[in-house]
Amino acid sequence: MNRGTKILHWFYKLSWKKMLGITAFVLTIAAAPLSIKMATNPTRTRSEAALLPQTEPITKEFETPKGPPKIFLVDHFFGKAGDAVLIHGENLGGYHQDSWVSLAGKKVNEEDLVSWTGSYIEFKVPSDARSGTVEISVLGQRTTWGGMFFVTDANTEATLALKPTNTVNTAKLVLTNPQNTNELLVWFLVIKGEGVVKLTAEPGTTLTQKTTETPIGTIYEAQVKFKTTKGVVAVNLLTVQKNEEQLIGIARGEINNSEGVIIPLQADPLYVTF
Repeated sequence: MNRGTKILHWFYKLSWKKMLGITAFVLTIAAAPLSIKMATNPTRTRSEAALLPQTEPITKEFETPKGPPKIFLVDHFFGKAGDAVLIHGENLGGYHQDSWVSLAGKKVNEEDLVSWTGSYIEFKVPSDARSGTVEISVLGQRTTWGGMFFVTDANTEATLALKPTNTVNTAKLVLTNPQNTNELLVWFLVIKGEGVVKLTAEPGTTLTQKTTETPIGTIYEAQVKFKTTKGVVAVNLLTVQKNEEQLIGIARGEINNSEGVIIPLQADPLYVTF
């Protein structure tokens, strides 16, 4: 009897309890590398519900752009030092010594670059980062995202949220800690499902909106003007109504105070069903 036959013979003689114990042990050993990988990955601010591509380690591979670079979205528009930020676009080429990413006018170092492909770039927020615009240069061709990326910390108080109501598929857009704010720009990104999202201004607010189709989903851009009262903690801005199958989230948010200064804010949750 050869060695392989002996092992099979021994295995068949095991009781079901011993077999379960061995199986559990093997699964534990197999899962260990995955657990280590998850523990060492960069922190993400994005929700696991976000239907976004999985990133890859940065490589030296380069895809020749078919046109000038474009940025569709910076996901997310806020984050603390060390958080991962994902730039969605096209004609981004790939990692190249003559290409770069900058935040608030400062180039992101190579050690903070996580991934770079023809359709997305991921980087970690540098420890000394400041709030500002996100710009990329691909072989000398530059483009800037129209939004503002906010570097947040424990002192960031202003928060946007989509809060479900008692009506099915309906939520309120709520601004918490408005800080003498009078104007808000917000993007709603529909990343799943078809149909029209209905936005309705709450009493005392005015709404101007437009819709843009992108490869990553439909963007509803809403410009909201409103008044706040001293001491008010939260303000209802809009009613958002969607279809049953749609997944919608806050993809950009900027608020201006009465002096026209843009105030850092964050959003929670980011991609939700309601």
